[in-house]
Parts: sequence; structure tokens; C-alpha cells
Amino acid sequence: MNKSFRLAALTVLAALLIVTGAVAQTSNQCQGGANLRFVGVGSSAQTNALAYAATSLLTTAHGGYGLISFKGTTITDKRPSTGAVTDTGLTTWVAWDPSTVSGNKCDAYVYYQTDSGIGVKFFFAYEKYTSTAGTNSGKKFTSVAGAYATLPAEPIALGKLIPGLTDNSTDANGVPANLWFALNTTPQQYIDGSNAAAPSYCGNVSTVTSTSQFWCYFNAGATDIRPEDALYAHTRALTSYNGIIPPATKGGTLTGEGYGTTSSAPGLACTPAITGKLGCPVQDAFSNGGSAPANFNVAAFVLGGTDPLAGGTAPSYTTLSIGAAPMMVIVGNEDTANFGNTYNDGTATNYTYNDINRQVLSQVFAGYSTCVGDLHSTGVSATGGAPIQVIHREPLSGTYNTFEWTAVRTQAGGPLLATATPNANADNSQEQFNDPNVFHSGSSCASGGTYNGLTVAANVPQGNCFDPMFLSYYGDPTPGTNIKVGKNCTGSSQTGAPGIPVRLRAIGTGEEVKAVLGTYNTITLGSGTATTAYSAGLASVYNPIGYTFWSFANLGPLCSGASGTSCTGTWKGHYLTVDAIDPLFATEGGEFDPTPNPSGPYNPPVCSVAVGGTANCPPVPFTHIKDGKYPLWSLLRIVSFANNAGKTGVPQGVYDMVANGEISAANNTLSDFVPFLTHVCPAGQIWSSGSCISGSTTNWNGDLNLFVFRSHYKQTGITVQGNGHSACSGVFTGILLQGGTNAHPTSTCLVDFGNDVGGSVITVQKDVDFIADFGTEEYGLRQ
Repeated sequence: MNKSFRLAALTVLAALLIVTGAVAQTSNQCQGGANLRFVGVGSSAQTNALAYAATSLLTTAHGGYGLISFKGTTITDKRPSTGAVTDTGLTTWVAWDPSTVSGNKCDAYVYYQTDSGIGVKFFFAYEKYTSTAGTNSGKKFTSVAGAYATLPAEPIALGKLIPGLTDNSTDANGVPANLWFALNTTPQQYIDGSNAAAPSYCGNVSTVTSTSQFWCYFNAGATDIRPEDALYAHTRALTSYNGIIPPATKGGTLTGEGYGTTSSAPGLACTPAITGKLGCPVQDAFSNGGSAPANFNVAAFVLGGTDPLAGGTAPSYTTLSIGAAPMMVIVGNEDTANFGNTYNDGTATNYTYNDINRQVLSQVFAGYSTCVGDLHSTGVSATGGAPIQVIHREPLSGTYNTFEWTAVRTQAGGPLLATATPNANADNSQEQFNDPNVFHSGSSCASGGTYNGLTVAANVPQGNCFDPMFLSYYGDPTPGTNIKVGKNCTGSSQTGAPGIPVRLRAIGTGEEVKAVLGTYNTITLGSGTATTAYSAGLASVYNPIGYTFWSFANLGPLCSGASGTSCTGTWKGHYLTVDAIDPLFATEGGEFDPTPNPSGPYNPPVCSVAVGGTANCPPVPFTHIKDGKYPLWSLLRIVSFANNAGKTGVPQGVYDMVANGEISAANNTLSDFVPFLTHVCPAGQIWSSGSCISGSTTNWNGDLNLFVFRSHYKQTGITVQGNGHSACSGVFTGILLQGGTNAHPTSTCLVDFGNDVGGSVITVQKDVDFIADFGTEEYGLRQ
């Protein structure tokens, strides 16, 4: 710890003590302090399911719960020697035992929504630390969390951000003062406070000496890609750029994005803080809704072993599968002549654009196609229709990586010509690799050129030079010189509908969905002038297309106003099937299901807090996730401390959260995903004849519910792989929820390891038969 940070930490600690003392007088809950059981960070796809799990656990144990959700939390990564970096504005929920009994130490569960790749990085971020105060002063600790959260100042207002659950905190501070204090105390401050052992929720086994214990902040990382895939995403971002180079007539190898190295490309506006370890921040194209550019920091980490930035020993890990969630392709409804066009099919109001061929989907997001008409098969137009505005996620995102490897880098269509512009389909993950000099316009970041006789405004689509997402036929300094795509669907006006063919980047699920819905548009459809259209550095969209993992919360903004399970407002966007396969329902759009889609064809089901109570979220069948036909999905997992004899174990609070998340999904309390296990029973019980009965078990146990999986493979230094089936001996009932061991590749039934994002979808029975025939699981197959 450097001197400036040490002084800052002591100052913060003093401030915390003062603030807590001030607010504690009005705080009537958690009076004896907080018993943290689960402190998770990561994916938006699990935000709501984990909240439901926490409230269920608290209700069972204490007869009720306190809940608050809000924005404004900051997570600090203090590992870099050049100074701490922060991710800001995060969504948070906190749940606790609301007892007001004097001296009560309340059970508490907490979740910080960032993103899968970022959450995995934070879980593994550890430093060495020498205590500077108290009875621990001078002691050298080998594994102290280098990333931690800071909640906003008390009192915190109820944000009501969890669909179907009501924020019900009655504490005057929002978050009870002692719980707020515990969450705003860094591990370093905890050590300097003379604590003799690491917090109990950190997974340590008692035989480990205190200086070698894991003094964690987070005890779980929630992710929609495996931690090995998250590591690959960070490694690729930090590797030297080797993609498209002027004149952009051929593709590069595209194995590095250049965020962690000094690029030779003219116009690069960022020099990495620590070459190869702390890179340039990834920024968005919408200036975070106009306030300031949103960004995620690209920083190195390891999956166990020595931290590359701060030298601490990172924990060995395991993963617990919680369920499978589909990736949804979504479009905006603003242009009622194109993506928003509807008709009556004799049964219901339907959308003209309701499906996308998978190869066309790949072409649209790879940059080969920008015309709305390319999605339709009913005719041919000389102009190709209106231009599409493609909205991508950031390269560290689990959402982005799932989409890249299951939708964009599809092998179904084979490569195009090597001379194709902007590059060949074999290298079609170029959405994160475009050279800023070629595809932006150089160091000034002003587009220049003309568009239908108008001067293209500065800062199209945004003011950050090093955003390789920009790709537009009219964004090139000399229109059409380097980029051919888009010339057939140029639109009619830079400042109004239908916009220009362009690709933009959003940071986080919330911004992605809002951007697709036109929330950040700076002009009204059909109006505006060339000089004001992009004055705020934003981009207006009229036929946008994007993607997000399914959850009621993620897709909720597509309806402008909802009550209970009904959309009482207007539909601002809708989803598309892929190759006519629906991600949620058995029939296309859910129109002809036995229980039809309650929102109407291609509109997502909604679940909001009903007036005077809690909404019951409608069940979602996920027919084509269960049978493996829908191609865009990934398995949701919780990363935690491995069961490493004499050192660490999966914390019980993590087990409890995973089990109850699966229970909530299995009984349709919240159909945010297909539960990995069903018939889940607690320790000492097993499932029999339709209920949990007494049985000899040491932890939660259940039956496998998802009988398709993605074939695992090895990538980026990963030396082992495992589908998780070989140790099950063909038995997939009564599986103990136990996590894996540190001795990879030692098998534990239904605990997998290695990469699997974009792996081929195979049935579990096929893998079981393959094991019987060849003595090994089936590895290495890619979608």
C-alpha cells in the first residue's frame, strides 16, 4: 500500500465511523452488526433471481426480510501501482433480517450488478498487504481483496429495481447503519481494526493462519460465461492490436484488441497505464445518456495463483451452475414503417419483422449488412430499405462474448472471400477490432465528409477516438473509400429518420436496452438540423438492433409502463426469433402456445410490482432452451472459493443462494432462466414422491433439470477441460450441491471446467454414451 492510499484509507475509516455514529441513532435494525452471508458481484442476468433467493432465505429463517435496491455504488480496484481505478453508478440490492431486537446481528445478502467479466475480475483481485494499525500492525498478509464496493451516502432512497419484489426497508437510513458500515469497510481497514481472523463469509478453513487467510470483500462472482472465458476476454483486450489495417481491404488475425498496448495506429487517444496489465478504458458511444462517457476498466487477473498487478495470492475456485438463460435479439419500434411495423394476422397484432436468419444475424453484427430489407424474404428493393443502427456491448461483457461466439462467429455459413471488405466472415468478430484511424477519422475524432449534401456533424457517433466499434459508410473521412457496406441503404437525412448506417457501443445491459429503444436519441423522428443532431455527442437511432440476456428486468423497458403482468403502456421494442426458433416459447412469438404469450406475439412477458402487493411473474416454458434448438444461450454460474482441504471451502451462504435461486426458477416464482437442478432439498432431506423427506445428506441436493450442455474446450493457456458428466456414473438424481475441488481435473459430478462459450450444443445422454464408448467426455466441438 502506498503512502497516499494509506492516508486516504485512514481518512475514509474515520469518516465512516463519524457517519455511522450519526445515522445509527435513527437506525432500528441490525443493531448488533451484520452477519454477511453472500456478497456477490457480476451479471445482470442473475440480479433478480438472487434477490428472490435472498428474500426466500430470510423469510424462512426470520419470518420476513428487509430489501432495498438502488443505483450509485462504486467499485474500486486498488491493485494498480499507478493508482486505483473505479467503476461507477452500479445497481445494488441489499437484503437483511429486519428484526429490531436490541443487539441483533442480522443476516445479510448483497449483490452488486456490473457484468460477468468484470465481476469475475473483481472476485479474483487480491493484493499483499502490511497492516499499519492496531494489533495487526506490521503483520504481512498474503491474500487481501484488492477490489471492494462503496455504497452511496445514507440515507438511501428506495429504488424499486427488482421486478415483482417491493423495496420494503423501514429503516430510516434505507440500509441499516451497521450493515452500511460493514459494506463500506475495506478489507484493509478491517485488518487495521485489529480483527484476529478474516470475515466468516470468506470461505476460510479454521486451520489456516490469519495472515494466509483470504480477507475477501466478495465471496461470489455471478457470471453468464465461465471464468476461463472471462479471462480470455480480458487477455484478448490487453493483447496487441492486429486487426484491420489501412486500406482495410483484408481482415487481420484479430487475436488482440490493443487496449493494453501502445498502438501504432494513428488517432489512438489512450496510452495504457501499465502496458499489458492495466489498459485503456472501454468507453460507450452514448456518453452514458449524455452525462459522461461510461467505461469499464481493462485490468489483468489470474484464476488462482499470484495476482499480476498486486502480487497477492488469488483463491483457487469452483463454479456452481444455477441455470441457462437465452440471449434475446431485440429491435426498436420507433420507425413504424420498418422494424416497428405491425399487421393483424387474424389472431393478434404481429410484427412484420419478427425473425432473423442466423447467417444474416451474423452478417449484420459483423458489419457486412446494414439494410433493414436484408432481414426480409418477401421481395427485393434497389435501395435495400432503411439503414440499421447496430448496438453492441463492450468486449469484456459476458453478454457480448456469448453473442460473439454463438451468433457472430457462427461456422454455419463458412467464410466469405478473403478480399471482402471490411473483412472475411472467418474473422467476423471484427466488431471490437476496427482500426480507429480507418474507421473513425483520425486523431480529431470528427467525421468530416458529407452525407446527402450535408456536412456530417462532429462527434459522430461519439467523442472517444479509441472506440473500435464505429463502422459507417458515411463515417469514413472520404465516404465509401474504405467501407463499402451501407451504400445501398443510405437513408434520406443525417438528422432525421431513417438515420445513417452505423454501429455503436453500449456499456452494460441497461444502456444497451435503452439505446435500442431510442432513449438517448437527441432529435425527434423526422425532425432536427445538421448542426444540432449530434451536438451532445450522442447518436440517434431509428431502426436499431441489439441483444441482451433474458430476464424480466432486462426486457422490462420494452414496455413503457406495466402493472403486474400486463403492459399498460406502449411497446417501444420487441424481440426476434432466430431461424424461426423462439427463445422463450414453444411457438414463434408465443402466439400459439397452449398458454399464449400474455404480452402478445414477440413482446416479452412483463412482471412489475402490482399496486398494493407483489406481482406473480408469468411462467416462461423455455421450450427450445431445454431441447437445445435455440442457438443463443449460455449457462449461468456462481464462482466461489474451492473446496480445498484445510484451506478454503464454498461458503454456506453461497450454497444457500444457488439452491434457492434454482428453487425460485423451478417453481416459476421468477422465470429468469431454466434451473440447472430441480427437486432441490436442503441438508438432511432428499426428494421422494413429490416432496422433500428425511434423508442422509450433508448439503443441498437435487436432480438435473437441463439435459443439454455446451461442449468444453481449452483456450488461452487453459490446460484442462471437463463437461462435468464423467463422475456422475450415469446417475443424475440426488446430486449433492458441493462445488469442485482444487485438484483439477479431478471430476466432481456436474461441476465443469475449461472454456465453453460457443461450444456445440450436445445432449447429456450423448455425452454419457460417448463416455461409455470411448472412456472420455466429448470435448472440443465449437458451434
